[in-house]
Amino acid sequence: MSLSLDSLVNVLGAANGTDRESSQRAEAQLQAWEAEKGYYYLLQSVYLATNLPIQLRWLAVICFKNGVERHWRSGRPNSIDKEEKASIRSRLFSSVAEKNNQLAIQNAHAVARIVRFDFPVEWPSLFDDVAKQLESFVFEKNDSVSTYNLLVSLNQIIKTVSMVRIGRARHAMQSKMPIVTPILIRLYIKFFQEWTRSNNDMVDTSVMEICYMCLKNLRRIIPEGYEKPHENQEVAEFVKITIDHLQFLVVRHEVFASDSLERFVKCYCKVYLNLINSNPTSFILLPCAQEILQSFISLLRSKAEDVYKSNEENDFWEVMAVKGILILKKMIGYVYKRGAVTLKQKSDREEVNNAITRISQSLLTTPVIRQLCDLIIDWYLRMKPADLESWLLEPEEWCNEELSSSYEFQVRPCAENFFQDVIKYFKDELSEFILTKISSELSNNDVLIKDSILCTFQLSSVSIADAVDFDRLLVDVFIPEALKNEPAETRILKRRVCLIIREWVPVKCSPQGRVAVYELLLNLLVPENPVNDKVVRLTAIQTLRIIVDDWDFVKKDFEPYLNSFIKSAITLLRDLSLPESKLYVLKTMSVLVERCNPHVDSNTLVTLADIVPAYWNETSNDNELILKNALLRLLKSLTIALNQNSYITYSLSLPLISVCCAENSEFYALLSEDGYELWLALIQFYPEASEEKKDEVVQLFPLVKYGLLNATEIMPVIISIMRAYALLAPEVFSSEVGLDLFRILGGYLPNFRDDSFAIFVSLMDILLMSKSTDEQFMNVLMNSGLFNSMVSFVLDEKQSIQSINKIVLNMSRIALGSTDVFFKLMEHISVDLVKFIEVWIGYFNNNGNPRNKKLNLLALLAIFTTGVLRREEFFIQQFPRITKLALYFLEEVNETDDGNCEAYNEHTYEDLDHYSYLDPEIKPNGESLRFHKLEAGDPAHTRNLKQCLLEVFRGLKNSLSESEFQQLISMSDEYSMERLQTLM
Repeated sequence: MSLSLDSLVNVLGAANGTDRESSQRAEAQLQAWEAEKGYYYLLQSVYLATNLPIQLRWLAVICFKNGVERHWRSGRPNSIDKEEKASIRSRLFSSVAEKNNQLAIQNAHAVARIVRFDFPVEWPSLFDDVAKQLESFVFEKNDSVSTYNLLVSLNQIIKTVSMVRIGRARHAMQSKMPIVTPILIRLYIKFFQEWTRSNNDMVDTSVMEICYMCLKNLRRIIPEGYEKPHENQEVAEFVKITIDHLQFLVVRHEVFASDSLERFVKCYCKVYLNLINSNPTSFILLPCAQEILQSFISLLRSKAEDVYKSNEENDFWEVMAVKGILILKKMIGYVYKRGAVTLKQKSDREEVNNAITRISQSLLTTPVIRQLCDLIIDWYLRMKPADLESWLLEPEEWCNEELSSSYEFQVRPCAENFFQDVIKYFKDELSEFILTKISSELSNNDVLIKDSILCTFQLSSVSIADAVDFDRLLVDVFIPEALKNEPAETRILKRRVCLIIREWVPVKCSPQGRVAVYELLLNLLVPENPVNDKVVRLTAIQTLRIIVDDWDFVKKDFEPYLNSFIKSAITLLRDLSLPESKLYVLKTMSVLVERCNPHVDSNTLVTLADIVPAYWNETSNDNELILKNALLRLLKSLTIALNQNSYITYSLSLPLISVCCAENSEFYALLSEDGYELWLALIQFYPEASEEKKDEVVQLFPLVKYGLLNATEIMPVIISIMRAYALLAPEVFSSEVGLDLFRILGGYLPNFRDDSFAIFVSLMDILLMSKSTDEQFMNVLMNSGLFNSMVSFVLDEKQSIQSINKIVLNMSRIALGSTDVFFKLMEHISVDLVKFIEVWIGYFNNNGNPRNKKLNLLALLAIFTTGVLRREEFFIQQFPRITKLALYFLEEVNETDDGNCEAYNEHTYEDLDHYSYLDPEIKPNGESLRFHKLEAGDPAHTRNLKQCLLEVFRGLKNSLSESEFQQLISMSDEYSMERLQTLM
């Protein structure tokens, strides 16, 4: 079908129809037309044709917008040519009279996308055009619809260009703002006066909407369109106007509340916050800055009680309070950091100093800061009546919300965050003030006031720790307070004491104090006590996780309480109904098992394992899938803790690994990462010398391939699983699966991340230690292309020498296994053997690992004493060099007669003791035992290098003629001759 306006209209109609077959054909036709010249111009024509049905125009503008994204930029497939682009640009503002808001917004998005590509090079007059049209629509034609739509497009344009950080667009936009800004300010003032002077019940909504769009544009332009807004008189005057209008509307809100008024007030707040975030120095240097800050402080004071009593989400006064606190927070942080984040050039320093001096002397004085603290404590840190109601009616929901709430949207978390900043930045001025307030108010009978006061202590842990004897307060004040059981309001203080412990114990608490904390938390987890409701117990279990996971945690002190805590956690888990709540408990269980290993008794571990199938079957919908992740992590922790008894979990683990890690599993996307972690733990802790369930474990091995191909973000885990199999069942790598895995690894090798590369090297080291004489395995290594990739890696000058030396170690293993196989492999890939060995020898001195150096020397000696190289000139030149390297090395190490040395214990298996290297109590896992058993036969530990060198020389003397041997000896330097005579 040929492209024309009529045919496009017909196809769009078919694509929008109900006949599925016709619709699919139409969509295919539209896709085919994307490559034809004039297609997007005609789409724009359809959108502009107001006589066509809305549905067709809607589909046209969507196709147009998406096409601009894909094909506008030159160089893209089927890119739009210059002539068509120019024609489209000439009509972009022809639709501003559009009365359908949704169509106008879609067109605005399309305009912004074109601006992103064409401004300023192809469309330098953009902002001049917009300014002219605005003045025309308002002052000549009085066209409110076109004015509004043009402002919507301008807003999208400013938003798009302001996000550009590289190139000329942003700078070009800033150069044009002196043209646009005055017009927008004039329009804003004109329309604001119109709608605010009208009667409340006769407000012209179109006037209000235009006014709001002007404000919305200015909200973006002021911080993004000017490097230093305070130096522009029109901008400074406008910001002064906004604070007057803000105060006017706040007063009016009490008489005539409306969503429209609230939108304006919130937008003013965004003006100030955006400016503070982008350029706080400029904000402070505005003449009206102090008035803005004082207005928000006044609002926080006057509306504190209203905010406290509000029980609606997004309550207007609460939103205003949050904005006010955020503004003050930014100002305090700016002063404390001395404007460091805003400096762009040295000339800014004077302005920054002026700004800091102005704000410090006029506003952020010690009396003002203390008054702010009083205000925050008295009203904004207190739990609201709405909080208490939610606590009683929906304890789990309320507790979860408390833990996940964002300080930027809710007033109490915002106040807490602000107070933490204040006490940190003004520690010297406020420490004594806060401590005095705490000591004087603790006897207050109002439990909410007391909770608010204790909250300040909780939030001050880092700042006042040096001035407080926390252990004494813990025993004398907090624990007795938390142990009270009457009246019921004491649950509020029980929760607060838990929160204090959570903040203070990691900062300052003695071992004796921690023991007292354990006893308290156990008491708070007793479900029979009616005051220990779900909120108290959930808070206690979360606190427990924090202090057990702390660096200074001593598991020996915790051991007497361990089983009791686990039983309490299991009991709490059964009482909970929400997935989020259960998740906290499961996380705590995992941490307890991990940090207290090996002190958790087997019966308790088995009890915990029984939780997994029960709760796994409970979690069915997507919202509860996160519990499955937690259950997998718990099962992993149990596997590690059980160590040699980990087979107890196999009946659970093996099926779950199949469910989570199989390519066709419905859970793969969400659970595979934790599934792989569990799989790794299962193989690493598979009992040494055990055959039970080994066949089932080996049957999982083919699942590695899909993970290796697709789970590249957790590549170290996948390769670690392969390495664990190399110790448990190395024969699996001689199979077709092994061939596929090696082929994939060969492709990855040149670009491995450091962590993946290290594990790969140790994987190959283990396999070649045990399989280098296995013909089938070596064929897999050759046919997969992995050996070729390893040789290419060694010869690649772009790779680091340290990395090359690690691959050379693998080459040494092959040569030590069989020099014939080594030469066969090198011949198979047609590599210049002489060049390869020269590179090998050349990098030797850059190897810092004594064990690896010895293996290199043993391999080189083996290579050079075979018939392949012996009579070549290369042998005569290089063998004395190898001899000298070996003699130097023997001076560096002190080998025993059987060839071992302490320095050789530094193997390539860098994370061998990952689970136990800090704790001698933890017994080695099965993987560690299997590795050390294999390593016991390593030539690095069993072959004496000196004797090997001497045997090589004796063999050469017997196999070479006298003249050949003397020629070889004559190539050695004086040092080598003397050392050889000493050794012989």
